[in-house]
Amino acid sequence: MNGVFLIPISAIVMGIGIGMLGLWTEHKRKSQLLEQLHRERMAAIEKGIELPPMSLDVNANANTEKSSSPNPAKVLRGGVFMLSLGIVLFFALQTVGASAAAVFGLVPATLGLANLAYAAVLFSNERKATGDRTRPRLPDL
Repeated sequence: MNGVFLIPISAIVMGIGIGMLGLWTEHKRKSQLLEQLHRERMAAIEKGIELPPMSLDVNANANTEKSSSPNPAKVLRGGVFMLSLGIVLFFALQTVGASAAAVFGLVPATLGLANLAYAAVLFSNERKATGDRTRPRLPDL
């Protein structure tokens, strides 16, 4: 047997285990958040403070710093990382002698370039949005 079947079995078990761990941690986070909200509301009721209506969406209260628009700095960082990874992978495979396989190093490099272009568009849109608010308006004649 020599452990030939051990690798695929462990890969399947670990893959399912990681998925189950992710679900369990998300459930624990949401239950702790709900418990904290309940304690805060009970303390406010005891003090006689008027309470706003409680939202049933747990994610809306948990991640208030997340916005609907992506962060251009994070996209830029991901683009630089992917581009550098692709270039390093290309030259590493070229040096080892696998010149036919070195082309596959250009796949992450292309993804990195796409992220850099997307970050440039996001920065441009952000500049336009802040420029419109700070630029003084001319009076209508």
